[in-house]
Amino acid sequence: MSFQTELEFASLSHTGQVRAHNEDAVEVRADSGIAILADGMGGYNAGEVASRMCVEIVSQYLQQKQQAAWNSILPRGTSAAARWINDAVTLANTRVLEAANQHVEYVGMGTTVVVALFHQDKMLIGHVGDSRAYRLRGAEMIQITHDHSVLQAQIDAGLISKENAQFSPIKNLITRAVGAQSDIEIEVHDHHVEVGDIFLLCSDGLSDMVGAKELEQILLSHASQLQQGCQALVDVANKHGGRDNISVVLVKVHSIQQRSLMGQIFST
Repeated sequence: MSFQTELEFASLSHTGQVRAHNEDAVEVRADSGIAILADGMGGYNAGEVASRMCVEIVSQYLQQKQQAAWNSILPRGTSAAARWINDAVTLANTRVLEAANQHVEYVGMGTTVVVALFHQDKMLIGHVGDSRAYRLRGAEMIQITHDHSVLQAQIDAGLISKENAQFSPIKNLITRAVGAQSDIEIEVHDHHVEVGDIFLLCSDGLSDMVGAKELEQILLSHASQLQQGCQALVDVANKHGGRDNISVVLVKVHSIQQRSLMGQIFST
């Protein structure tokens, strides 16, 4: 059996109240079930270059893999889609490093990234850094990514509580980034999806400004109005200070239909 999933996407990116320009980048390909969000870093607008490069390269790679799969003869599994994400982000890492080596103004640039790929009755999440993904199911929201940051490592080690972590001066120090080094470790997981699920991808410009409970309430209040939900999320982050660029993507699962694999052939 195969699955056809009907999805609704909405996205918004804002400079915030402090930064001079927006170094976040968002790419949504609704027809392919792809959403990508990146938060760049580096001087001379180089963070903006890194994030835009990353989302474009990952998007193009995933769409090419999907197209090749539709024209082949072997069944496509979740493990293959996970490899696509890993290979796509690895390629983006290589290209960002190459650009930094070729242009002095780009030296030191890098970016976080979080990638969502909807596949069959699952959603695969790949991420590097501290851009996040959350899932709202029913009335409960949970975080489904694990920050690659110094602060998260301290929380994991029991050196600081989650409650006190929000006041930490090192919350923006990440331990992994696209473009930081030639070897990159990408975390990829798959999640079963259900009708009514809403997924939120965001940069830390949102998650640093707005607590989980407030995020949950906003998603619940705008479950049937995703674009208004994006605006509400950006507005509340700005209301709380808007100290960084703010980017959000919302995806809602409207239906999941089983269908026969007869005549549909895919590649691993």
